[in-house]
Amino acid sequence: MSIARIALDVPLPTLFDYTAENVAVGQRVLVPFGRKQVVGVVMECAADSDLAAERVKPVTRVLDDAPPLPAELLAMLRFCSDYYHYPLGMTVLSALPSRLRSGRRVAFKDAAQYMLSASGRALTPDDLPKRKVVQRRIVAALQAGALNSAQLRALSPGAPAALKALRAAGWVEPGAAPVAAAACAFDNAHTLTAEQQRAVDAVAHARGYACFLLHGVTGSGKTEVYVHLMHRALQRGGQVLLLVPEINLTPQLENYFRSRFPDAMLASLHSGLNDGERAHNWLNAQSGRARIVLGTRLAVFAPLPQLALLIVDEEHDASF
Repeated sequence: MSIARIALDVPLPTLFDYTAENVAVGQRVLVPFGRKQVVGVVMECAADSDLAAERVKPVTRVLDDAPPLPAELLAMLRFCSDYYHYPLGMTVLSALPSRLRSGRRVAFKDAAQYMLSASGRALTPDDLPKRKVVQRRIVAALQAGALNSAQLRALSPGAPAALKALRAAGWVEPGAAPVAAAACAFDNAHTLTAEQQRAVDAVAHARGYACFLLHGVTGSGKTEVYVHLMHRALQRGGQVLLLVPEINLTPQLENYFRSRFPDAMLASLHSGLNDGERAHNWLNAQSGRARIVLGTRLAVFAPLPQLALLIVDEEHDASF
């Protein structure tokens, strides 16, 4: 029985230890806290606890079949908690739409591929007990390259449980799905000026992470630069996150970007949506189905597995 260290939505600067089997970092779980059952997010897994065994309660149940929050996002949330001196649990849970902070099960589409970790690559199937047939089969398959959840399930109906065990042991880890070229309809009716083209080329030719400031007065054509950069990112199979300072800007921009990219699913994330709409759009972003995510600052916590371009419009605005 392992220990799951769980972030809870309470104003305390600590994680809480619970016993659990086959849980993964990033999963939502339902746990007893005082006289209530509350939702938490698994932040760490450990072999033991500093608490006496009789004081460590078990996880009531795991709410997700796949981690909704990837390790990279959890690391950013830890940074936010430290930087703003805000309780870690409240920081982590605030990244979830309110419906996902409830105890209801939610069907997540696992967009990640899985691969052997450094320790997993040192394994051979024969290093696992012979009775762990499915685990041995998964390790053998992953030695040939990364596989997604559907491909792993095709190996055996017992693949999800075996995968959880391999992840808990640290032998398998999720990885970003490879970005492939994707067809993307694009309304290219507007010809770029020489100045706009230089801006597009400067950003497009960057390799790896790079940050650019695009400065121009209202009406100077910054949005057209955004559109051409978005098109390039979408063609590579990536997702685009566009942050705007105010909710009232989103309807106009939604209509505009839908007209320019008619085949790309667009999801909005802002506090003006009802709980169901926000959860639905968050899940579309998390699964990779939403190619363009448009939102206010809260959208920065949406887990986009194929994020290729982040645009902060009117970055100087006090709302950011």
